[in-house]
Amino acid sequence: MKELIYEQIDESLFETTLNNGLKLFVIPKKGFQKTYVTLTTRYGSLHNQFVPYGADDMIKMPEGIAHFLEHKMFEKEEGDMFNAFSKNGASANAFTSYDRTSYLFTAVDNIEANIKLLLSMVQRPYFSKESVEKEIGIIAEEIQMYQDQPNYRLYYQTLQGMYHNHPVKEDIAGSIASINDITADKLYSCYHTFYRPENMVMFIVGNIDPETIAEVVDANQYAVSDTAYFARTADIHEPPHVKEALLEQTADVQQPKLMLGIKAELHQLDQSLIQTELEVMFILDLLLGEQTAFYHELLADGLIDDTFGYSFTLEPTFSHLFIAGSTKQPDVLKARLIERLTHYSFSDEAFARLVKQTIGEYISSLNSPEYIANQFTRYYFNGAVLFDILPILEQLTLKDSLNTFSKIDLTRMTDSRLMPNG
Repeated sequence: MKELIYEQIDESLFETTLNNGLKLFVIPKKGFQKTYVTLTTRYGSLHNQFVPYGADDMIKMPEGIAHFLEHKMFEKEEGDMFNAFSKNGASANAFTSYDRTSYLFTAVDNIEANIKLLLSMVQRPYFSKESVEKEIGIIAEEIQMYQDQPNYRLYYQTLQGMYHNHPVKEDIAGSIASINDITADKLYSCYHTFYRPENMVMFIVGNIDPETIAEVVDANQYAVSDTAYFARTADIHEPPHVKEALLEQTADVQQPKLMLGIKAELHQLDQSLIQTELEVMFILDLLLGEQTAFYHELLADGLIDDTFGYSFTLEPTFSHLFIAGSTKQPDVLKARLIERLTHYSFSDEAFARLVKQTIGEYISSLNSPEYIANQFTRYYFNGAVLFDILPILEQLTLKDSLNTFSKIDLTRMTDSRLMPNG
């Protein structure tokens, strides 16, 4: 295995690529009781149109099939895999995002046995007509449950107002109509296209020996590729302007909920995604953070409460920011926010304090195996290494951050609202 040493944060990263193409990363953490393991494929809700393995023509799959496939991987002919992990003293889980599906477990002991179980589960699919039909009912209930939640409705209402064609506007779980089009054959097609070792990465962090663990992983490979295959997915053609400038629905809420969604288009910048993400979040913190006078003015004027918040999302094919909260005066709050986003100035000292605080939080987070594993895989799929954050933080400047933030066009905004019934 190749060892990379990060002296500044006192971390060692071991990496290797197995003969079948699976990428393996290991971070040994002496003295840690808990080990955290993830096995992730570069396949998420955005990848609905692709050329399947062994085919020539592009096909379109139902929305939500990546999430549906994640659910089905835990069901095998011999039983429920959650129970198998539990018997080994491990807590297992999985999640599907826009660009990846990750299977994971955390355990204190029986690490090798649980790694074998995880590899067996993910690399040996089993789908039947009966089990797929049963799962459709389960996920339909899950979708309905989320659609009854106001914050969930507001979030996807905003995305659907912002985007014309980009699949980010679709619910990761799909719709009740779309999941009814899912079949066992379609699941196998998605699986054999994207769940290939060369399209996956395994990450292990804990009190383990890298060489020993690498031997265990290598000896328990069920999916062997004769040739590497990386699926060709459909190009996304998305106009820069928003689809709808204003959306409003009624809902079972006590007072209006406002969400401003702004297309940032910053994924097109010629710089690392990590740097862009940090620069935008620092400016948003300086503009809207709880430590700012502006935030406390909004509170004092009764325009926001503790539901107020903001976020910035940056992925290889899209980027946007959200500002949201409950408010009795959505028009007034919107006007104040737009004024704040267009007229501001900050001192280098305030920026430096924020960077220093973030560096402290980042170093502290490296004591969490869960944080390291989940964030490492996310950054890896975006062409970066989690441990590269510190040097990037240290070279950030207020001038560069303001320059990046200034590229966000506020005219590309969707005003999305939920208003009280009646």
